[in-house]
Amino acid sequence: MKAAYLITGGTGLVGQRIIQKLVARGERVHILTRRPASSSISGVTFYRWNPDEGTMDAEALKDVHTVIHLAGAPVAQRWTPSSKRAILDSRTKTSALLHSHIAQLNEKDRPEVCIGASAIGIYPSGNEELTETSPAATGFLSDVVQQWESGVETLESMGLRTVRLRIGLVLAEDGGMLGKLLPIFRLGLGSAVGSGKQWQSWIHIEDLADMFLWAAEEKTVSGIFNAVAPHPVTNYALSKSLAHACKRPFWAPAVPAWALRLVFGEMASVVLASQKVRAERVVAAGFAFSHPALDDALRDILH
Repeated sequence: MKAAYLITGGTGLVGQRIIQKLVARGERVHILTRRPASSSISGVTFYRWNPDEGTMDAEALKDVHTVIHLAGAPVAQRWTPSSKRAILDSRTKTSALLHSHIAQLNEKDRPEVCIGASAIGIYPSGNEELTETSPAATGFLSDVVQQWESGVETLESMGLRTVRLRIGLVLAEDGGMLGKLLPIFRLGLGSAVGSGKQWQSWIHIEDLADMFLWAAEEKTVSGIFNAVAPHPVTNYALSKSLAHACKRPFWAPAVPAWALRLVFGEMASVVLASQKVRAERVVAAGFAFSHPALDDALRDILH
């Protein structure tokens, strides 16, 4: 009987939290990494892969029933031609490598499900509500997300149930955008960015990790789901709530859009994008959020 989870991108913010939850449940976890090491955690085994060279330890797939595919270079970096290539390749090459190795297995030995990370960056910027059926935007980030999702979707031809979770702004104290903002807000210097009117669709790190495991276990769930909390907020509202959660004043003037573009270049479009994403499909499918409201989520993270 298959008894293991295979995680790619397991050293990242989301991957670490998922692994913690699986280990706490006594699950066996295989982690694909470029630099494997012996693990001191019971049930966790590291395996080597190199997507650039197209190599992977085939033992990583032994007894695996679920693949959680998180691998991908960070988008939050200045976009140069080389970084854009790395962002795209880290998603397409890893998916292709998984596909080729799973295809070599006998049907009975293949994993049953693959849960793939995706992003709400596929959607256009604006003030309208966005669902899983909303049209894709044009531009670099949307193109990356579409190819990212296509790589996971190809596994369906081999009989795997696939789920793609379009992730919003992840709230966590120890990483992501919130991790970068907290030192500034704790000094009382936090502010909105741009107009502050842009919509931001967010999710608590615990809810996101739970959603990956829920999607793996709910056998009737497949396709695309927005991995965001039910109540998106404006950037101004998020910034003000964060200042209050830090027990600091909220008085600093908003950071102008031109300053962000000066620092981040083209990538500033991600920070300034307005995406009011709906979570109705995941709720209708039975997922229950532990932290659906922003103020509660920030209190939980910070206190």
